[in-house]
Amino acid sequence: MGGDEIQNDPPIPLTLRQVALRISETLEGHSISDSTLEAEVLLRHILRYDRARFYACLGETVSAQNIECALSLAERRISHEPLAYITGQREFYGLDFCVTPAVLIPRQETELLVDEALRFAVEDSEANISVADIGTGSGAIAVSVAVNLPSAQVYATDCSTEALEIANLNRCKHGVADRITLLKGDLLAPLSLPVDLIVSNPPYISSDLLPQLAPEVRSEPPLALDGGNEGLEVINRLLEQAPAKLNAGGSILIEISPEQTAATTEMARAQFPNADIAYSADLLGLPRCVIVSTK
Repeated sequence: MGGDEIQNDPPIPLTLRQVALRISETLEGHSISDSTLEAEVLLRHILRYDRARFYACLGETVSAQNIECALSLAERRISHEPLAYITGQREFYGLDFCVTPAVLIPRQETELLVDEALRFAVEDSEANISVADIGTGSGAIAVSVAVNLPSAQVYATDCSTEALEIANLNRCKHGVADRITLLKGDLLAPLSLPVDLIVSNPPYISSDLLPQLAPEVRSEPPLALDGGNEGLEVINRLLEQAPAKLNAGGSILIEISPEQTAATTEMARAQFPNADIAYSADLLGLPRCVIVSTK
């Protein structure tokens, strides 16, 4: 009897449903909103399941290795690392995009720019329009436009080499590399010829507000967030460069913060005195996209 060794009981197998609940509770306990959805996303990332398979397999057991990996990713998330950087991907306009800490994480409100770009193409009735996505980052806007406008020629500029590398991955991933030209440089400066449509989600957060942003947002590239004084400096430079880079009858679409409408109108009017200036609202009914039309 004295020579017998104590035997440890084997770990109790956990189902996918149980692991998802445990991860969700961990995230919720650290004030992570949408903890149930985020737990699902983390586990689908580890298991390489689509959503249908995830829910079909909730009763199946999860290996100890995958549970350990899930807990490790949950630790990264509760340290406020953005979910998209953990999984390396983000959905935008119905497409999956590769993202890294070198690029801004595409957001749902920015899909409005793509909506307006497609509307411009329909109203313009020119199949072969040229579009420039300024400050392309991950390339989400440029790729979404190219996928939905098969005859358009798209240019995508960014001053970050690392961002352009991610944009290149995404244009290749979605089969539009032959119709998106990547250009390095400041805003519109790299464009050698004017285009029909300029689209941009520039940095428009006021410099003094950056320290007040959520920790997740502060993890994103400062260059893609900091709009300088009142968040208007980059927008102003973009508009100053635009007259020489826009074809007659062309338009400019710029994402802004809702409180910047008056200042943006004034800046746009200074560069395009005869243009029609309008705003498109986001899902909350707030002005989110300025539309400068020279038609």
